[in-house]
Parts: sequence; structure tokens; C-alpha cells
Amino acid sequence: MHHDSSTDMLTLAPRALRGIRQRAVPLALALTLAAGFGACAPIAVVGAAIVVNEEFTDNAQEVVLKQDVSYVWASVKSSMTHMTSDLLEVDEDLKAVRTYVDGAQVTVHVQRYDVGETRIRTAARKLLVYNDEVARMVQERLITDLR
Repeated sequence: MHHDSSTDMLTLAPRALRGIRQRAVPLALALTLAAGFGACAPIAVVGAAIVVNEEFTDNAQEVVLKQDVSYVWASVKSSMTHMTSDLLEVDEDLKAVRTYVDGAQVTVHVQRYDVGETRIRTAARKLLVYNDEVARMVQERLITDLR
């Protein structure tokens, strides 16, 4: 029986592309959103790579705003793209973003605090040491951009 390799490739192609499509859709969505916000920095959609643990919360600047979490999250991502030219790592499920600002690794976590209220936690590490100055500067810029 003669096997046509091009037929095998056509049969395998949909299965092989399935994984690519599943990864490409969130990335395409993120890039579309970034374009809508006039993004300056590229965005990478990441799984659960960003860790928000007790160490993070103990060292983060925190603010609670009387605004909807969806609006705040979209604004935070947009603001962060304008604060850096580095890649943004985004965890949509956790609502966390990480990038470098002024030489410090900055992580911002957005979460629903109460009905109509959202908490933003911002931490920055420079040379492995938490840097409150950079974290405060980023937090203030996020709040200003929300107004």
C-alpha cells in the first residue's frame, strides 16, 4: 500500500496546530488590548509564573480604591507598558504583572477587595532587596493614571 506523506501531514496538521492556536489566542488578545491602550512595552502572557506570597504582601505598597477590579486591572496593564520598555509578564488569572522599572523588578497584584473596591499591591526589588521608593513611585503613577 502506497502512503502519501503529504496526506499524513494534512491529517496531523490540525492536531499539531491545536496547541499553537490555544497559546496564540491569549497572546493575540493581550496584544490587541495592548494596542488599544497604546502600549510601549511588549506583553508576554504567562501561566502561574508570578508568585504572590506572604513575603510579597509583607513588602508591598498597598492601596484600596473605590473602582471596579476589571477597570483597575486594564488600567494597571496599560500604565505598566508606559513605565518600561522591558517585557511585561502578565498572569491574567492572578491579575499580576511583573516587569523592570528603574532597574528594579516590579510586581503589581490587583484583586477585588469588596463590592466596587479593588486592592493594588506593588512591590519592587533592586539587587534582590525590596525597594519601597520604586514601589511607591510605581503605585503613585498607577493611581494617577486611574484618575
